[in-house]
Amino acid sequence: MLAAADAWIEAFRIRAYEVDPTGVASIQTLCNFLQEAAGNHARSLGVSVDQLAGDNLTWVLSRLHVQVSSYPRWRETIQVETWPSGIEGLYGTREFRVLGADDQPIALGTSAWLMFDLTRRRPVRMPDYVNEIIGPDRPRTIQDSFPKLEVPGRVDHSRRFSVRYSDLDVNQHVNNVRYIEWAVETLPLDIIESHSLSSIEVIFRAETSYGDSVVGEAEKASSGDDLAFFHRVLREGDNREVAIVHTRWRPA
Repeated sequence: MLAAADAWIEAFRIRAYEVDPTGVASIQTLCNFLQEAAGNHARSLGVSVDQLAGDNLTWVLSRLHVQVSSYPRWRETIQVETWPSGIEGLYGTREFRVLGADDQPIALGTSAWLMFDLTRRRPVRMPDYVNEIIGPDRPRTIQDSFPKLEVPGRVDHSRRFSVRYSDLDVNQHVNNVRYIEWAVETLPLDIIESHSLSSIEVIFRAETSYGDSVVGEAEKASSGDDLAFFHRVLREGDNREVAIVHTRWRPA
């Protein structure tokens, strides 16, 4: 029997430890909210990470594209609206809208997820009980076919990071938002302080674990008032690309 899934709406209040030095929520905070709302919606549908564990399966985020028009400030309450939007091959897509204090959209997101076999450590086809979930009849928030992202052709900025225990998630590998954090932190402070991130696209390609060392690399892809960068995050031990990221920035 097909199961209908309404959009999930969840409120989040911006706390002091979720803002940057200017008092606004960071892109990492917003992405954590998206991930939390997606997980809670999946649980309400019976397909959360803990509910899938009995079948030795879990969700893995493969692609993420977020566009931000403005960032909420400390103590503001926002709402995240999310819903599944379809299954294409091995991928399940999910959409996001973030509404500000005035109930107007301040960010949009779209994502693609894989079902992952924990024993074989590889993606598998969605089980029937996932295929039977039908999302609401709504357009995607961002029309993105998730094409291949260009990697840096040269290294304008780089920075090394070590994986800490606090970086791990319930799947015992690095939480997806950490890759976004490392990509952003690779850029010089003067860019981060003078500009606001308006768009981020991510391909998550491989796992990293406790004790790994990773290197963030970035190439400046455009100049002028609005900036764009091509990023990648490499696992230092075998030089494997673990994430590819594109960011766009507008003057703050």
